[in-house]
Amino acid sequence: MNDDYSKALKLGEQAFSKAIHEGRNPYLSALDDFLDAKTCSVRELGTIDIPLSLIAGTKTAGRQQAFACNFMPIMEKDTEFAGKWSRLYESQAEEGLRDSILVYEYLHHFYVQEGNKRVSVARYVGMPVISAKVKRLVKQEEKTGTDIYDEFLKFYAVCPLYEFNFSKKGSYLAFAQALNLDLKTKWDDITVSRVKAAYYQFDRAYRNLEHVSGSGEESDAFLTYITIYGFDSLRLSGPDTIRRNVLKIRKELQAQSVPDSISFRETPAEKKDTPLSDLKKILPIKLDEKPLNIAFIYDKNPQDSAWTYEHEIGRMYLNKKFGNEVTTEVYENCDTSEKLKDALNRASASADMVFTVSPSMMQETLKAALAHPKTKFLNCSINSSANAVRSYYARMYEVKFLMGALSAMCTENHKVCYIADYPIYGTIASINAFAVGASLIDPQCRVYLGWSGVHDEKWFSLLDDLDIRIFSAADFVSLKEDHTIFGLCRKEADGSIVNLAMPVINWPKYYEKLVSQVLEGTWNNEKDPKKKSVNYWWGMNSDVLDLVLSSRIPYSSAKMISLMKEGLIKGTLNPFSGELRSTEKLIQDSHAGRLSNEQIIRMDWLNDNVIGVIPEFHELNESGRKLSKVSGVDAAKEKA
Repeated sequence: MNDDYSKALKLGEQAFSKAIHEGRNPYLSALDDFLDAKTCSVRELGTIDIPLSLIAGTKTAGRQQAFACNFMPIMEKDTEFAGKWSRLYESQAEEGLRDSILVYEYLHHFYVQEGNKRVSVARYVGMPVISAKVKRLVKQEEKTGTDIYDEFLKFYAVCPLYEFNFSKKGSYLAFAQALNLDLKTKWDDITVSRVKAAYYQFDRAYRNLEHVSGSGEESDAFLTYITIYGFDSLRLSGPDTIRRNVLKIRKELQAQSVPDSISFRETPAEKKDTPLSDLKKILPIKLDEKPLNIAFIYDKNPQDSAWTYEHEIGRMYLNKKFGNEVTTEVYENCDTSEKLKDALNRASASADMVFTVSPSMMQETLKAALAHPKTKFLNCSINSSANAVRSYYARMYEVKFLMGALSAMCTENHKVCYIADYPIYGTIASINAFAVGASLIDPQCRVYLGWSGVHDEKWFSLLDDLDIRIFSAADFVSLKEDHTIFGLCRKEADGSIVNLAMPVINWPKYYEKLVSQVLEGTWNNEKDPKKKSVNYWWGMNSDVLDLVLSSRIPYSSAKMISLMKEGLIKGTLNPFSGELRSTEKLIQDSHAGRLSNEQIIRMDWLNDNVIGVIPEFHELNESGRKLSKVSGVDAAKEKA
């Protein structure tokens, strides 16, 4: 057994030297060195199997220097320690490790109190898990320490598995919803066993193909895999099938492993001068006289849906704008998974570029993109981390900021109403931008929040009950209901509705700019060098978003809006810079800059002058629940 100790010793010495070279601690970290256990509450979790990859060090400094940072031994071969290690290895080879170790868990990592040599031997032989008596430590003076760990504790309460160590906020809930489960109801034992077995089945295949850092990468990859292929597909597949599928989605897995995995493009790419020798590579359409074929896939039809109608106008404009350079085809009423799959398959057979116009279509769009890598796929959504599908939308919060300011100019009693549809990415930012705009004009203005996508929500009655005349309704003209209620409105004494302003996304211009990237050869210029997913999020400075004012607006108010619009375009004005306060706390102080794109998109708080709440998942109608599962803000999804 000396040979095995020598091999383990060599592994330890290599890890020790590498750590020193990289400026890291070459020994095991000790929990007591950075955490005072007296400040923590202790919870006994009993004896369970824990992943060896999550054992980060020792509890005390007693055995700290007997091991390198990878738990391999660094004591000489002729020491008593080496003899004990060798005898333990021999015992393990004959009958396994019989006794459980004792560990303390802190923030999803384990620190060994008793059994350091057993951990060393288990890691040397490649065991994935080890039996341990676990004591969880949580600081008493704070909730837990990190948002992602708070989510893990909710997950562990319903599914007691430590294997899942996601690195991104919202992943535990997304995982539960992928299995049609939640984080409130305890999962049955059969489900937990199946989840654990499926994870290790995937983990074995994944580790054979990818370098794994052990920092949650494999868990993130697992979630990406089941999001694309489904949990049952993974559970029922063999190792060879899993490996083939992992190879197909390699870029998606790489994109997920990158911190801040989304690259937001806030303005259209500029055309670059291209050498003549490269023209044939980037302009096969013009040189070969083959038109760019573009498919548009709708979940509804333009006759019944104002949203679809807006995109259809954009499609028809492309035919007129580009003439023989472009052809388009359209697929309507793809409102089920089966219809959408069929449309994507048919479109992929002939189209060079495919647009799907709803966030709920992203998952099937991603599957089609992976199956047809030569076709360019885009989905109308924001905050998508898919590498194979680019997403696109407008920075609606900018125009809502102007509408909020205008509403405060128009109200006579410091009250306005904002009607939102669903609590999905970007919606809360629009509400808050509206509220910030109103408060800049009138600090006493209060924004009463209603939701059109909630069951039994009679938001229109709020206006009379609260004596509100100025309100912000749907962004687009309804093709079925009262077509006068859209944009910023005023309710007159006789009950009639007067339109004051309307937000406009110029979809023809937006699609023209996107298609021009392909025709002009700038499409590949937008690829992110770090493999991040590309999200187009253009605003008023890109000429794709505007606010149209009614002639009823006084010229002085119109002038103020024009000045604010100019500030937004030039970047000298932004609703989310400087001091921000929610209804519960200070978000940032007066010296802070603009919130990041991700902070804006994932906003789950309401500005301090908003009267209302973000609805719970079960309160939403069918369309709202469908969208919220895919792109809902965390505050809504957590209540699912």
